[in-house]
Amino acid sequence: MGFALLAGWLIDRFSAVRLLPLFLLPLSLACFAAAYLTAPFAIFVFMALLGISYGFSSTLEGAMWPEIYGTAHLGAIRSVVVAVMVLASAMGPGITGYLIDAGVDYSLQLALMGVYSLAAAFLLWRVSRKLTRGLSRGWNLSSS
Repeated sequence: MGFALLAGWLIDRFSAVRLLPLFLLPLSLACFAAAYLTAPFAIFVFMALLGISYGFSSTLEGAMWPEIYGTAHLGAIRSVVVAVMVLASAMGPGITGYLIDAGVDYSLQLALMGVYSLAAAFLLWRVSRKLTRGLSRGWNLSSS
């Protein structure tokens, strides 16, 4: 909850688009912690990093779409985003289970999830830069 409040303050100060790449960094660290730390305290490290990422993402999600597209089609945009998130979260355990059955070590899967999160953060950083420049030039994405 604290990081959701911090994210709200940071969004007010810097914008949701500029903060977009940052919310995946704690998630990637959480994946690496789950993959490589075996001590009993590792679960607390994992859960803390996951909480930081979720706190930021829950606040970012509410602020990002209106900032980029405006509020005219906000319901339609959110419905598509939520549908995709539900589908992805439903597919995740099945894919992970299939890979375990295929002999892919779960620690390796977690490490690859961390790499994927870092790659997505880099991609979001590039998108964020372009969006920030475009929005400052008066782009209106709600009509496209």
